[in-house]
Amino acid sequence: MIRKILLGAFFLLNFATVAEAAQNPDEILYQSITQAEAEELNIEIPSNEPSGYKSLEVQISGMGKKAQFKRILFCKNIDGVIHWNNICEDLKALAAQTSLENASKRSELPKYDPFKNPKQTTNTAIVAFAALSVVTGAGALATQILDRSTPITPSESDSQGYLTGLSKGAALIATTHLGRGDKSKLWTKPINQKMDNLVTRIGNRISGFSPLATRILSDGNYQRSLIGPYSLLIYPFAIGLGIFSSLSLQQDALPPSLGLILMMMIVGTLDALAGLLASTTFALSVLMGGHYTDLNSVLTVAGVCLLAFSPALLAGAFRPFRRTVWDFTSLWERGTDYVVASVLTGWVVQQIVLGLPGLAGLQLPLTIHARTLALFAAGLVIVRFALEDLSTTLFPLRLIALQPSYRERTIAQQGFAAMFKVIVFGVVAGKFIGISIALVIGVILFSLPLLMGIFEDRFPKSEKIERWMPTGIIEMLVMTISGYFIAIAIQDRYPNARTYVLTSFVILSLPGFTLKILALFGKEGAKDWRITRIGKLTYRVVGVMALSILIYIVMSGLLISNTV
Repeated sequence: MIRKILLGAFFLLNFATVAEAAQNPDEILYQSITQAEAEELNIEIPSNEPSGYKSLEVQISGMGKKAQFKRILFCKNIDGVIHWNNICEDLKALAAQTSLENASKRSELPKYDPFKNPKQTTNTAIVAFAALSVVTGAGALATQILDRSTPITPSESDSQGYLTGLSKGAALIATTHLGRGDKSKLWTKPINQKMDNLVTRIGNRISGFSPLATRILSDGNYQRSLIGPYSLLIYPFAIGLGIFSSLSLQQDALPPSLGLILMMMIVGTLDALAGLLASTTFALSVLMGGHYTDLNSVLTVAGVCLLAFSPALLAGAFRPFRRTVWDFTSLWERGTDYVVASVLTGWVVQQIVLGLPGLAGLQLPLTIHARTLALFAAGLVIVRFALEDLSTTLFPLRLIALQPSYRERTIAQQGFAAMFKVIVFGVVAGKFIGISIALVIGVILFSLPLLMGIFEDRFPKSEKIERWMPTGIIEMLVMTISGYFIAIAIQDRYPNARTYVLTSFVILSLPGFTLKILALFGKEGAKDWRITRIGKLTYRVVGVMALSILIYIVMSGLLISNTV
């Protein structure tokens, strides 16, 4: 009988409903068909249709009989193969996320295999490599947030700051006068001076060994300039929040509820040190509960900690937190700071959330809130930039006084830091793709530029390379688009999920590797083509186009698989 079915005038996917069928629900029949029957009916499923259980509706017309509607059930597995018998074994392992909301223990959650969701695994790799290229590409400049003894002038910033420091996380503050807040006698009180001296003294001492630690310590300087000793209140709150978040899970190694995650992100974005304290107390509480049973549990907690304090560090690495506005050029750049930092930070946070199951080895209910957390992180970054602007306007000299000096690190210290990054990269990547040749190649490609960067001053330099190297939003866009097309090309060649993921991991690491190697040969301070009138106009037009494309990619979810 089914071979006599004539395909109707409409063909709707994803449980579509037809008006006539809605009026006659009893006439909707359900069944699956064979591959031969599907070919005979000439049924074609769009190649971009995401994996999952599906249905389509057809209209049955007979010899003078009343038309009926039949819903045909089928599924598309993670390798993109259509099964008309509606049996996809690999999809059964992916439990519906909404059914996991009530799980409170790791033992209650189903296992997660990154190879069973290859598109999402590859998408996470695309964004991760792009973000790593931008953040690590900043090199030592990412931590050079202006020594307090060398404020820059508007003319210097115009030729150096907003161009070369565009994505370096540098704080561009030009000041030759006291702000309204600087004139207040409130900040001359002993308690404020003691707090300021303590922060800067500690920062100065640890900067040579760990610029990142100094960066975290000084992240709340804008708060200290605005409210003085009252800024310290966020730290006991952060500690209590970390402990409470762990106790809410009976100290199990799992992400806390959405509300608590949002609270941790708030304190971490306002002050990275507060986020680190919340993360540390959360991690220690899990340790005291005895729930670090394997590497999966350790990495689960590490992922939660990353969500808590990374937004502020990411935003500061993508764009400068502080910038003095004195003309249209600097105003344009400041507006770009807000948009770029919020969009990129939100996007990376989304990928961190979607990557948590890979770290945990478990399906986690938090992933259904990935977009919510991304939008929330983006909003927090905008608030943080606004507070930084307020502080820069009212307390320019106080901010400079609070800024620690970054000391030059020894080769041994740089080598230790590079090896630590390589180990972390290897462990995290290994959780997604396993121990394999692909992992070894990926680690080598990641580590080689880091290790070569220790001896960067010994490489020959070229002004042309420095002049035309993509930075900031352009670099992120180049990495993302190249990664997208690489993934598409590989997917057509390697239908097997495991081969696809391993191959894409290696090839996706090549663009970032190439850019970081080229950056080693760039001559810092080379004359930039963007300082000319035509260059500025071109730069702005291209920048707006690049930003628009990236926002479209982020908001449309172009790289995000719909597979659950």
